[in-house]
Amino acid sequence: MEEQKFYLTKQGLEKIQKEHDKLVEFKRLKTKDEVPSIWHSEDVNPEYLAFQEDMTLLETKLAEYENILKNVELITLPRKEKRTEICLGATVLCEVDGETAEFQIVGTLESQPLLGKISNESPVGKALLGHKVGETVVVSSTMKTRYKIVKVWYP
Repeated sequence: MEEQKFYLTKQGLEKIQKEHDKLVEFKRLKTKDEVPSIWHSEDVNPEYLAFQEDMTLLETKLAEYENILKNVELITLPRKEKRTEICLGATVLCEVDGETAEFQIVGTLESQPLLGKISNESPVGKALLGHKVGETVVVSSTMKTRYKIVKVWYP
């Protein structure tokens, strides 16, 4: 089975690493104190059940972060001759229906369409990858939309 790659910018990787570290520290603090006993008189202790549920959620989130960190591929600046082409990490200025739109192509974990960060797996992101200034790309979803590439740059 092929591992899934997670494409992240340097800032995105730092954010994931910080979140992971916070959860590791939280787990350490939570398990440092006395763990509630399983039995409370003849019944199962509700505090113990809540603790177990919290730990299960925490372990699941930690495993998710560890999988991301194990399979991360850092988005880097492409070679000089490839910088006229749209690659991961590129910021693209396009004309769409007479308006201009600016997008940065990022991995799915950093995608925030309202902030202009679109995923490389989104219909628009996927369609723009590999194209250059002056080209027009047609994206078909519910309707066809033309994206004329005006400018490409890498932050």
